[in-house]
Amino acid sequence: MSEPKHNGILKYEPSLVGNVAMGAIYAIEGLLFLYYIARHKNKWALCLPIGALASAAGFFLRLMMDPDNFKLTLYIAQQALVVISPSAFLAFNYMLYGRFIIAIDPEFGVDKAQSRSEKSRYSFIPPRIVGRTFIWSDAITFFIQMSAGGLQASGAKNNPSLVNLGDKMFLVGVSAQGISYCLFTTLLTVAVRRLIKEKQRTRVAQQKQSWLGLDRNTAMIAGSFYASSLFIIIRSIYRVVEFTQGYQGELISKEIYLFVLDAVPLVLAIGVWAINWPTVLLDRIAVQICPRLRSTFRE
Repeated sequence: MSEPKHNGILKYEPSLVGNVAMGAIYAIEGLLFLYYIARHKNKWALCLPIGALASAAGFFLRLMMDPDNFKLTLYIAQQALVVISPSAFLAFNYMLYGRFIIAIDPEFGVDKAQSRSEKSRYSFIPPRIVGRTFIWSDAITFFIQMSAGGLQASGAKNNPSLVNLGDKMFLVGVSAQGISYCLFTTLLTVAVRRLIKEKQRTRVAQQKQSWLGLDRNTAMIAGSFYASSLFIIIRSIYRVVEFTQGYQGELISKEIYLFVLDAVPLVLAIGVWAINWPTVLLDRIAVQICPRLRSTFRE
């Protein structure tokens, strides 16, 4: 994590300790998530370990980068893995939202004829289309960022204007991704707020109250959702500021910012699910409210 002293697209020597450490942590999390998925048969959650292992590969690839001997393909690969693969973490939260609504709303899913258009009293958007809607948004911003990385790398040696265009495209991509996730967090907040109001009004879960009238398992998954979202938003703000500053900016010039404001927040964003695997909590909630829903969370 030395001071910037190179004039190429990479302005520092990648830190051996920092990149190995971050790569190892991501790899451990990815393997742990694979274990959870195999144990609980949660195939829908595969995006989480895939994203974690891809991020691990990205940090390990960074060790091969030489700022004085620039290789275009290597730069594009590590950029895609480190900057873009975390889109999988957002996708996991998006898909988890619908399952969370199913767990807390026993009336949802009763009318099979309504299918995707069925609404829940907790969600102002039909839960079954929330995941698809935000994942499509994520996919679009993913391809914008991929294209931006290609432009940056293509113009790295002798075309500053191409690099500048890549920076602007990256800014559009990460900004749109951040706005999309903030909208999703608003949707989650509405659902949790409505649930809390209902619990307080009906005085449900007077025994073993945990947080504002919610039972312990519901409070844990809601709290984990918010913790994960907070770290994702911190990372999004960092990326927006980084690309706003541009190619000569402070944030892109020192590797320490990548570790502290990107890698660590994302490690924590998915780390909350390593501590509280969500389908375990959803199963417990379903047992209390409506046991017929348990198998739903594995689909």
